[in-house]
Amino acid sequence: MKKTLFALASVTLFAWSLFASAADSGKVEFKGIPFGASQETLLKKFSDFRCSEGTCNLYVDTEAEKKCQENRGGDPKDVINIKKTLDCQREYRSQMRYGPAAVQVYIAKFEGDKLGYVSIVIHSNWYRDVRDALSEKYGAQASEKMETVQNRFGESFENHMTTWKLGNDYVQIEERGAGLDSAAVRLVSGSFAGIDQEKLRRERAREAARDL
Repeated sequence: MKKTLFALASVTLFAWSLFASAADSGKVEFKGIPFGASQETLLKKFSDFRCSEGTCNLYVDTEAEKKCQENRGGDPKDVINIKKTLDCQREYRSQMRYGPAAVQVYIAKFEGDKLGYVSIVIHSNWYRDVRDALSEKYGAQASEKMETVQNRFGESFENHMTTWKLGNDYVQIEERGAGLDSAAVRLVSGSFAGIDQEKLRRERAREAARDL
């Protein structure tokens, strides 16, 4: 009897250890930058972010066009010149990917010069690949739900949301319905007071508005 109880206890502890390691399998960070890092730390690694009043943004396509302007000299119809420009833009977008996904917009928010929130907007085609990558990084234990949202025209559509709770922090990926063709990843620090649910809702609305 004692051996049976010991074996059951051992199995239970082993199962719990697997769950605990999956639920806390990785510290929440943004491309190697942990919560609490300064704007200076972000800009040292990604100098193309534009920062103002605690928020840093990077519009990847816009920045790619600016960086590749020098390849547009000469005849704009020159095939070789066009290829150089497109190759330059493609290379920059590749460098700024988030895991497997090409990124449209990065948004990083700071409070007291400490990183506490990151939003990454991607095309919905990448939703499953990024969700799988996040599961690999943060563990398979995540909550999933469907959220019904109504737009200003009274049309209802469903968003898919997957959330990992890691201590006081969380990671969330959302795929938007209604043919918006966009998804967003959010990394939120539990100590970041600048994002409450209402502010998060407005942030999501601003991200979605870019696709309207």
